[in-house]
Amino acid sequence: MVSVNNFGISFGDTLILENINFDVNNGEIVTLLGQSGCGKTTILRSIAGLQREHEGNICIGDVCVSSKEIFEKNREVGYIFQDYALFPHLNVEENIAFALDTLSKKEKEKRVVELLEQFDIQEHRKKSIHQLSGGQQQRVAIARAMANKPKVLLLDEPFANLDSILRYKTKMWLKNLIKENNLSAVLVTHDKKEALSISDKIGIINNKKLLQFDTTTNIYNNPKSFYVANFLSEINVLSKKAVEILNLDVKDDELATIKVDDTILTNETNSLELKLIDSSFCGDFYEVIVTLKNDEDHQIHVKLKDARVLLKPFYLDISDEIIKIIKK
Repeated sequence: MVSVNNFGISFGDTLILENINFDVNNGEIVTLLGQSGCGKTTILRSIAGLQREHEGNICIGDVCVSSKEIFEKNREVGYIFQDYALFPHLNVEENIAFALDTLSKKEKEKRVVELLEQFDIQEHRKKSIHQLSGGQQQRVAIARAMANKPKVLLLDEPFANLDSILRYKTKMWLKNLIKENNLSAVLVTHDKKEALSISDKIGIINNKKLLQFDTTTNIYNNPKSFYVANFLSEINVLSKKAVEILNLDVKDDELATIKVDDTILTNETNSLELKLIDSSFCGDFYEVIVTLKNDEDHQIHVKLKDARVLLKPFYLDISDEIIKIIKK
């Protein structure tokens, strides 16, 4: 497994990350999620040994491979870069073989054939990289990363260059590959849907810190802060007036929230009558913006399957205890 302990890094006088702690077990996919530039890739590069100077330590299995005192090059790590980082002057099999420089010529040829078959790219073995589609290039990159049978697989935005259909197929294929080989995998992305669908655990990074690290279901259903909640799903914050009407116990450092996907409108009369501000047809649903009838500065976003509810006086449905109180 991978263990990152008290990790921190600065570039010059600029602090990038501090006190980052998480573990990745065998057969587990951990996703680091956050805005571009928050330091996610820096953590990957440090685990891989491409970024040498940092605080804290990184261990793979029982061995500390990186700290201020220790730096081990041989880490049994495979790295898949966002742009694949394939060599344009080498063909497919030469790109894969590049990672096998410690093997004899016969062993290298045998391993390349195994990988070509495993990743279903035998027919492309002699092709140049520019002759391949994005999905084929990605398979070559993954084959090269797996060539030395790593224990750890690091993936930096691996699906960013694929269209939506190919992205889904490749994501499921790669997930099965990681599970079948019992790898410890660390994925970096800013795509929350991607993270939720492929991960066993998720870490949310913001403002130099790991705000929350938990299983996918726990972090989605029990976010520790508004930032985490709103990053993983769109969130409506109830106004002070709505909080007063509902007689909710909300402290100064807390917010009363409802997920947009859980926000329901009803024609059954209650104390939260709403006013329509805007409605847009989005294909599978109507995107609707409403306010409390007497609190028009505070907007609530709703996704409606059926817009007929808007033809009569309508209200915010709070019957299912969907309101969650979370930290700001």
